[in-house]
Amino acid sequence: MQKDSFSIQSQIRTEHFQQTLLDRLRAKANNELTIEVKFLGSVTGILLEIAADHICLKIGDKELAIPIWAIQSIKDLGNKSIPPTILQSKWNFQSFLRSSQIEQIQIAVHFESKNVIPGKIIGVYLDHFDISSDNFMISILNQNVIYISKDRDIDD
Repeated sequence: MQKDSFSIQSQIRTEHFQQTLLDRLRAKANNELTIEVKFLGSVTGILLEIAADHICLKIGDKELAIPIWAIQSIKDLGNKSIPPTILQSKWNFQSFLRSSQIEQIQIAVHFESKNVIPGKIIGVYLDHFDISSDNFMISILNQNVIYISKDRDIDD
């Protein structure tokens, strides 16, 4: 009997080991969540989207796209997890950037230095993107983005 108990405990540990943070976040979709974001602090909002490498959080009339590398901690995440759909496993930060470029929406790119660059995305590449801001084109490495904010689109 004790052998069965050890086997079950081992299986539970193995299953937990295979869960990603994003899998656990999917169980919280469309719910309020408090996240500690690097260089931003604690933010609370409605979890709108969980993609392959970022999340989208609705805070008031703004939507924040937060790359996974900028998330420091999550309050009361829980143990439930949901695996990604095919679309969720393929939709990534590049996809978000390309969508913003196609829609030609105004965004604001936030950096750890607290600098913010507002503008419209004019090009998306493998590891960076270009933004048009104040008649200048600025190239930004994806890994330097803490989050991107935009006005919430009612049609999203």
